[in-house]
Amino acid sequence: MGFWHKLRELLILPRPQLFAIPAAAGVCGFMITSASNDFSGVLFTTLITIFGWSGGQVFNDYFDAEFDSIHHPEWPIPSGIISKKLAFIYGALFYIISLSIAFYVNIYCFGATILAMIFATLYSNDLKRKGIYGNLFFGFSVASCVLIGAAVNENFSYLVLAVMAISTLIHTSDNIIGTFADWEADAKMGFNTLPIQLNPKLSTIIVFGLISSASIIIMFLWKLGLPVSYLPLAVIAIISLIGSSTIVLRNPEKFCSLSGFWIVYSFFMGEILVYMSLITF
Repeated sequence: MGFWHKLRELLILPRPQLFAIPAAAGVCGFMITSASNDFSGVLFTTLITIFGWSGGQVFNDYFDAEFDSIHHPEWPIPSGIISKKLAFIYGALFYIISLSIAFYVNIYCFGATILAMIFATLYSNDLKRKGIYGNLFFGFSVASCVLIGAAVNENFSYLVLAVMAISTLIHTSDNIIGTFADWEADAKMGFNTLPIQLNPKLSTIIVFGLISSASIIIMFLWKLGLPVSYLPLAVIAIISLIGSSTIVLRNPEKFCSLSGFWIVYSFFMGEILVYMSLITF
């Protein structure tokens, strides 16, 4: 196996196409607690969350190696292009870089980063195949990026808690939808994801309820001091998220294969738009 091919697979492994999710959540947490548009604060927040996310994604594939060897044998770790030992070192390196930057910023940021990594690692190692608990832990891990951004400013408030709640609800939802594509394979492996515990239809009803709850909280963030100028873009984000969840609700079986996985990226776009709406300048 050539060096450049292995390097390409190493670069792909952290899912760089998804870096916008942790970065947007982290910068949102920073901006809603910042009195000024400090570039260094935005930079530190972005680096901490992206490196932490990268480590989490690598460890996710590390722990999933057995499952992927059966259902996705062409992927970097099960194909043997990247060994499990190298993947472990690679993931740990991302975590160490993220924690080092966080420790340089301040102790609160360091603590918030450790918390995010605990959520992400528990999710990847064991909880992702255990129904709603795993989905919630994924939501917690992304919501922790908001906390990291606030910690950079050493500024915590009810607004931060409300945005973290929104983040938890919407990312728990997209994680539930993300389990649809592999639900038959998961059942054969003895896993117990939410679509298996209930069924795809009931799972989408839960998703719709979570998204609706997040939407209600979003509409009242101005009560916690956020300027009302966030509302127009927030309404568009809400329409996008509710629209995506409604599409799944109408015909959940359509998304129970890899060909239907595109809906998760539709959720991602709505989520990023939520964070953008809350970043007021």
